[in-house]
Amino acid sequence: MDATTRRILVINGKGGCGKTTIATNLAVAYASAGYSVALVDNDPQASSTYWTEIRSDELPPVQLVAAHQRTHMYQTHTFQHRLPASAERVIVDGHSNARDRDLEALLKQADVVLVPLLPSAIDIRAGGQFITTLLTHRAFRNSPRPVGVIANRIQPNTETHAKLEHFLGCLDVPAVATFRDSPVYTEAVELGKGVVDMLDSRAARKETPAWRSLIKWIDAQPKASPTTVDDLRRRPAAAPATCEVPTSLDERPLSA
Repeated sequence: MDATTRRILVINGKGGCGKTTIATNLAVAYASAGYSVALVDNDPQASSTYWTEIRSDELPPVQLVAAHQRTHMYQTHTFQHRLPASAERVIVDGHSNARDRDLEALLKQADVVLVPLLPSAIDIRAGGQFITTLLTHRAFRNSPRPVGVIANRIQPNTETHAKLEHFLGCLDVPAVATFRDSPVYTEAVELGKGVVDMLDSRAARKETPAWRSLIKWIDAQPKASPTTVDDLRRRPAAAPATCEVPTSLDERPLSA
């Protein structure tokens, strides 16, 4: 890998947030744009590994690194030693149980961190706690890097979507992408595809601009984050009391 390689970590402390969906679709978005892409599967469930196994050779290639097969993430033989030398974009599907040394190893090997978050009360609360853990982790404080939240499986213009955006604003973490709650994502995963592969689908075409926008944001981030340790120390340890976690999963459209 050279200095232009970007390593993107997709992670959340709570399972079921769509990490693998984000990781695989991001890999496809980069591959379809002509980049050499490696997908690192750190999740013991090996969902990304299964996805690559069923992906057609006729589609833009995504090279797998099955890092979940290691006994410990923080072993000397890290996944970087097994990455293809040609990899220009490395997408890491992190596992939800990464703590302390595991999380430290993943952070040290990432240039950008993406945190998928669902718009439910449970997910917002757990996601807020994980983001706090992330921003206060010693590895992050020693070497801050850009962090972006992905609002995932969203029903636009709903109450829970609005509450999620409000909560993210209070955490002072940018929401860098929003993806709809669309069955096209399930269909894509089952076919070993990403939505960018499925331009014959109207639902996939509606999602494609958001993926293009996400990779544009990632590539615009500096390799060394301008955020300082002092900046991080001034951030609250948790969301302010005014940032209430929604207690209702009401999906009724907001009034105009």
